[in-house]
Formats: sequence, structure tokens, C-alpha cells
Amino acid sequence: MPANRSLVVGAATNWAAFAATLLVSFFLAPYLIRSLGDARYGVWCVVESVLAYFTLFDLGVAACLVRFVARFHATGERDELNRLVSACLAVFVAAAGCVLVLGAALVPLVAPGLERKLGEPGDVSAFMLLMLANLAVTLPLSVFPTILDGLQRFAAKSAVRLLFLGVRVGGIVYVTETRPGLWSLAVVFTVTNLLEHAAMAALAFRFLPGLRVSRRLVDRDTLRRVRGYSADAFLAMLAGRVTVQTGAIVAGGFLAVAAAAHYAVALRLVEMAKNLLRSATTTLTPAVSEREAGGDLDGVRRVLLDGTRWVLYLVLPIHLGLLFLGRPFLDRWVGAGYADLCFPATAVLSATLTVGVAQSVASRILYGMGRLRLFARLALVEAGLNLGLSLVLVGPFGLEGVAVAVAVPNVLFCLFVIGYACRVLDLGAVRYLAASWLKPLAAACVPAAVWAATSAEATWVGIASGIAAGLVPFAVVVAAIEAVSCRARTTCRAARPARGACPTNPSRPPLAVPRV
Repeated sequence: MPANRSLVVGAATNWAAFAATLLVSFFLAPYLIRSLGDARYGVWCVVESVLAYFTLFDLGVAACLVRFVARFHATGERDELNRLVSACLAVFVAAAGCVLVLGAALVPLVAPGLERKLGEPGDVSAFMLLMLANLAVTLPLSVFPTILDGLQRFAAKSAVRLLFLGVRVGGIVYVTETRPGLWSLAVVFTVTNLLEHAAMAALAFRFLPGLRVSRRLVDRDTLRRVRGYSADAFLAMLAGRVTVQTGAIVAGGFLAVAAAAHYAVALRLVEMAKNLLRSATTTLTPAVSEREAGGDLDGVRRVLLDGTRWVLYLVLPIHLGLLFLGRPFLDRWVGAGYADLCFPATAVLSATLTVGVAQSVASRILYGMGRLRLFARLALVEAGLNLGLSLVLVGPFGLEGVAVAVAVPNVLFCLFVIGYACRVLDLGAVRYLAASWLKPLAAACVPAAVWAATSAEATWVGIASGIAAGLVPFAVVVAAIEAVSCRARTTCRAARPARGACPTNPSRPPLAVPRV
């Protein structure tokens, strides 16, 4: 129970920090569109998508660090932990140098084309160079927040993120009102990012008093260990970047530059909802590694089943809300013109939402147990199919074609990952669906019926009233379902010593040890 409470607290605090970030992004998007203009905001979106590929120089090392920090901290192997951190830092320093070299060569090729599409002289080159330098410095510094993840110190990390989020928002508003432009925004992002990571470093050394980082601790055996895990994590990361970022680049390259902004708004709305819940599921990786290190495989199964059920309770009403209330929401958020252009792509992309969030729980199991090889290679297949379909469909179908090219491969990949995680844990499909999906799907019928029978006005009051009309009865039904389930589990535990079996399912066999 203490471990379960720690897991819930970590997920909740990480979610709260990410929710605040998404809330800020939600309100800043229309503000920046009005301040920068459609074309300049479109350039921002394209540059943001291009720079996202440079984060691939993480090389999967952060995922490796989370897993092994959790494992070595649980087993008390402090020397191994110090060697691992030093090796990961050395890899990140080398990666930062590659970012600077490659970025310096790429910016002169990309920036002039964006400035021509912009139709006026701009600060695109300076903006891209500064953001690349920011990324290069952040790579080595990212060791420290990753250590906090491995230690499951999510509350402290979230507090720092919230503090500097407020500082960043204040800086963005100030420069936008006084000297709006891409360069000014880049300066704000760079300064606040460096200060935030410095605070994370101080926390890492505080929570690990014996933490040592030295070039002398880097050895070949540790580097091989990092490479063995990170290679698969890197391939999965590469596939994820192609899946998420390619759409805006294809739309901006083959359609008008403003189309990149239209697609980015649609994608951002869906990704906001998806990432909001993924921020909670990412906390599962160190918990899974810790349980695996202690041989608690049944605990890993419970993480998969319970985690999936609770994220589905959260994501299903969001998914339904996008379909039923998405158009009036976009009308109020970014304007009626944007809503007409963005909603069809939003509806298509939302098909990835529910299954994608369920898949994120399953993928955390694979990351925590180091079972990434097949996962990473199938992710690459998805990314290749995504890119190929985008190039084929963007011409005849525009933004909707790009959205279909993203959604279809992603849904198929998510279904595979869920099935693979169940296989790794020797968990049958029937038990997985009954324990994780059945109750959330039953509860989701309530808001679906309410929203299908009513229509919300395109005002904030009307939208809020429509959301509440569906969510209030949904929350009541979820509470009732979980209360009944809790009583059944309590009866099961009380009867087990006397009967040797659960009265609700006396014939259920004991859990088998997974064949992994």
C-alpha cells in the first residue's frame, strides 16, 4: 500500500505540472497567433517541428537513465549508479556537440526558404540558431531531472517546473507586448530553461548525497550497458518524432505555410489531451523497474491493469468531448475561421486518443522491463507508413489526408503494443479487457448519450454547461462502479484465508509466472 500511494502521488503531481503547462499553452496559442500573425506563427510551428527532430540526440539515454537509476537505487548499488550517470552525461556532451555542428549547417538551408514564404525580412535564422544552442546546452543538463524521475521525486520536480513556468509566461507576455518577434521569444525560452535545469541539478545532488559525476567513472562496460538499452529507446523516439512532427512539415511544404498552423492547431488539441494523461503514465517506468528488481511480477500486472483502467476513465470523456463539442470549442479558442479549417482534421486525429493513452501504459511496462526491441522496430514501421501516406494523401485530400495518414498507422501500432505487453506478462486478452476496458466503456455511455442529445452554444458558458451536463453523471457512475468493485475486493480478501479462493470467482487459477 505505501508503494501504491507513492505511485499515485507521483502520477498526480507529475500530471498537475503538465496540466498547468498545457493550460498555459492553451491560452498562449491564440494570443501568439494574434500577436505574430498567421504566417509568422506558421513559421514558428514549422521551426518547432524541425527542432523537435534534434531532440533525437537524446539517443534514448534518458529512458535508460530512468530505468537503471530506479533499479540501482532500489538495490543499493551506489557505485553502479554513479558510473551510469557519468556515462550518460558523457554521451549527452558528445550529442550536444553534434547538435551544434549539424544545426549550424542546416539553418542556412532552411531559414531562407521560410523567410521567402513569410514574404518579409525576418529573424528566422537568429531564432533557429538560438533555439539550437538552447537545445545543445539542455542535453547534458537533462541528466538531473531524469535522475529525479528515476528516484520518483516527482513532487519536487513538479514544483520547480511550475515555478519556472510562471516565470516563462511572464517573460513571454512582456516581450510580446513590448517587442514582439521570434528572437525575443527564443531569448525568454533559453534563459528560463537554463535556470530551471540548474534548480533540477541542485535537487538531484540533494536527494542523492553520494552522487558523483566524473570522467574517470566512465568505462566501456557501462557504456555498453547504456548503448544496449538506449539503442532501442532511440529508435522508438525517432519513430515518435516522425509520427507527431511530420504532419506540420508536410502541410507547410506542400500547401500554404498557413496550412502548417491550421494542422498544428488540430494536432495540438489532440496531443494536449494525450500528453496530459501520458504525463501521469510516464511515472510508471521507475515503479515497474523497482517491482521487477524485487521480483514482484504480479505487481507489474496490477500496474498495467489498474493504470489502464484509470487513464481510460479520464480519456474517454475527453475523446467524446472532442467529437461532440470540438467545433464550438475551436470557435471560441482560435476563431470561427480556424474552426472550419481545423475541426475535420481534429476529428480524424482524435481516433488515436483513447487507444493511444491505453498504449502509453503498456509501453511503460515495456520500458520498465527493458523489453523494447520489437516495440522499437514496429514503431519505425508505423513512422515509415505515416510518412509515405502523408506524401500520397496531402495532394488530393489536404489537411484531412495528412490526418488520416497519421491516425491509421498509429491506431494499428497501439493495438500491437497493448497485445505485446499482455504477452510479456502472460496476461490473457479477456482478463485484460475485462479488468481495464469494460468499466470505463460502460461509464462513457453516459456522457455520450447526453452530448448526442444536446448541442452546446459557441460561447464559453454554453461549452462549460455542455461539458458539465455530461461529466457530472459520468463521475457519479464511475464512483458507483468503483465502490461496488472495492467492496467485492474487500470481501474477496476477507474470504480468502477461510476458503482459499475468491468468492466472486472461486475457480480462478493462481497467476502464472510470465515466460519472459
